[in-house]
Order: sequence, then structure tokens, then C-alpha cells
Amino acid sequence: MFPEKNGNAPSGPLTGLRVTDFTWVVAGPFCTRALADMGAEVIKIEARIRPDPMRNTVNSYDDLDSPFPYGAFDSYNRNKLGAAINARHPEGLKLIKDLIAVSDAVTENFRGGVLERWGLSYEEMRQARPDIVCMALSGYGQAGPYQSYASHFHMAQALPGFTSLSGYEGDVPVVAGASGDTTSGLHAAVAVLSALEHRRMTGQGQYIDASQLTSMASVMGSAYLEYTANGNEPRPSGNRPPHTSPIVEGSFRCKGEDRWVAIGVYTEDEWLSFCDVIERRDLTNDPKFADDSDRGGNWRDLEVEVEKWTGAVTAEEAMTALQNAGIGAAVVENVQDLMERDDQLAHRGYYVDAWHPDREVGTLRMDGIVPKFSDTPGEVRRAAPTIGEHNEYVFGEVLGLSSKRLRELQEAGVFF
Repeated sequence: MFPEKNGNAPSGPLTGLRVTDFTWVVAGPFCTRALADMGAEVIKIEARIRPDPMRNTVNSYDDLDSPFPYGAFDSYNRNKLGAAINARHPEGLKLIKDLIAVSDAVTENFRGGVLERWGLSYEEMRQARPDIVCMALSGYGQAGPYQSYASHFHMAQALPGFTSLSGYEGDVPVVAGASGDTTSGLHAAVAVLSALEHRRMTGQGQYIDASQLTSMASVMGSAYLEYTANGNEPRPSGNRPPHTSPIVEGSFRCKGEDRWVAIGVYTEDEWLSFCDVIERRDLTNDPKFADDSDRGGNWRDLEVEVEKWTGAVTAEEAMTALQNAGIGAAVVENVQDLMERDDQLAHRGYYVDAWHPDREVGTLRMDGIVPKFSDTPGEVRRAAPTIGEHNEYVFGEVLGLSSKRLRELQEAGVFF
């Protein structure tokens, strides 16, 4: 087991699992981050001449004078080991196959066919380890007319239709975050663990063809039913949900600069309680809001009435008052709220200080482990590795190469 420099060895339910990780950018690294957080030994493979491009992504929010250069890369590659090797060098390719032979899984998220061109097809991996699990997460899959097409987060959301549902009613589609990357990354992590469980039961490995296209298509929800059952083409609905059942649902402006509260009122009893909280019992007698159909047809007018109350209170006051009345409500928190003011996240110890290999940084505060295990909790042990930081461990201790052989390979350009 690899001993971390900060003294914390891997822990968690996946301790003992080893993954040779070729993933880069966001989708693939988000998959293997989930495994590393749970204790897996994830060995991130890079080449010094072609590192993960996220290493060059800096925080540019608010036109900072000194943007932090590590944020995105460190977030997606924490808890991993870094190995630098040139896969196009014959000796480098051999070492990679040797590493696969002692790994449980291999992960990659290149365009379809990239690893095959390197000489690392699934069949060649199986020669190194017959029961290897190989997960390939591409934009569109390993076969088909889009096999070699490039994909980035907004493309992975656009093609499956997700972007077509985002935005204001009647307005242009809106790119909303990196859901295409993170959603497909989590699907891929579940797929890897499912294949490993299958191997545990049968002794057989397998190849996983995962795609961002199908991952995002799977979260389109009721849009499919709206089309197949009702014959309607779903469109962006802005602050109004695509279904008609809620009495009040959406985000409403509150007192203060850019402060909002999300509210959901779903039953007649909640509607009466809601009107009591906002001191507007008169709304229950207003013909425009008498029943579901009336409220649905006049929801814009209802939003105006709701914001007369929310606009006079803080988002925190609105959430507390409504929750105390049994009505779902939540502050629309920004990142500062999440990290400094959210009492529930603080109670769960969600944000942690992770050791960083850059001495000037020291520690880096980041989001922590999502689920809380009673007996085998995962842990954020460190931020992302530097390129080749763990070459000595990976090729020396894991593969058993001598110091002399490591120097020879270094001089031959294998570790570039």
C-alpha cells in the first residue's frame, strides 16, 4: 500500500483495488476520483510532453490578479498517484502493459480508437491480464457514425437534448455547467464497480463502452414521456417546472443583492400553510388561484404575489419560516454560502483541507466525500499529484525495477 507524504494511507471500501488511469480533462477523472475517494489506488498516466490539459486551466473568476492555477485539476484528480511515461516508446508501452497486469481495471476517456492506435486494445490488455476490466468513456461510444467526434461538456449536453430544455421560456438554449462530464463520470464509476463485482462472481473481466451521449440522454426524465405519450415537444420553461402538479415551485428573489430562495408547494394543505406563512390568506379566496387549474393558468401572477413576501425577507428567513411550517424551501446558495455559512454541510464535515504537493500552497480546501460510511469511510488524503510524482513507487515498488534500471529508462526518454 502506498504511504502518502502527509502520513495518510488510502482507506475506504475500495482499499486494495488498483486502477491504471488514462483519463484526462473532466469526465474520466471525475469517474476515477470517485474510486480514489473510496480508497482505490488510482495511478494517473500522463506524459510530460503531453500532460492533462486541465493542468493549464486557471481560476479566472472575478478577474483575479493572481488566479489559482490548480483548482480544476486538483478537484478532479485528488487522491491519485501520478506516473509519467511515454506510451509511444516501446519500453514505455511494455511498462504500461506490465502495470495493467497488476491492476484490476483500466480507465480511459479518449475519442474512440485512440488506445488501439497506441497498441493498447482491449485484447492486448487481456494478454497482460485475462480478467482485466477496461472502461472506455468517450463522447459518443466506440462505434457508430460519431465514434471519432470530439466532445466537451457542453457538446455532451447539447446532442442528447439536455441543453434544449435549459433556459428561459421562449428564449435561446443555455449551456448549464458541466453536467455532461460529471453525470457520465458517475455512470462510468458505477459501471466499473459493477464489472468488478461480476468478475468477483464469475472470474471474468469485460470491456465497458460508456458514453456521455447515453449518460445525458438517460437523465432527460419526463421529456421522453411528454413526447411519446402526449405528442408534445418539450421546451425550456425557465422558472416554471415542465410538469403542472406544483402549486408554487421555483426560485424567488429575496431581500439583499442577488439572493434567492427555492420553494415547493405541492398539496392543498401546504398551500393553506404557505398562505399563512406569507400572511396572504386572501389568496385562497382569489378566483385566479382557487384550484390547480386556476393557479396553473395564472402562475405568472402567482409568482408576483409570492415575491411581494420573499422580496421583503432574507433567503435564510424565508427558508426557516417555510420549513418550520412543513413546506420545502432552500436558500439558493452561492459557493461562499456553501463553504462558510451552511450549517448542515459544516455539521457533516463536508469541506476538508487536503495536503498539496506544492509547498507554497500547503493545504487546499475542497469538497469532501459525499456518502458517509459507518465502517469504511473514504477520505480526501491529498490534492492532485504533480507529473510523474510517483514514478519511483509505481515502476520501482509496484513493478520491481531497480534504481539502475529506472535511471536507464529515464535517460532513454521512457519517462517523458
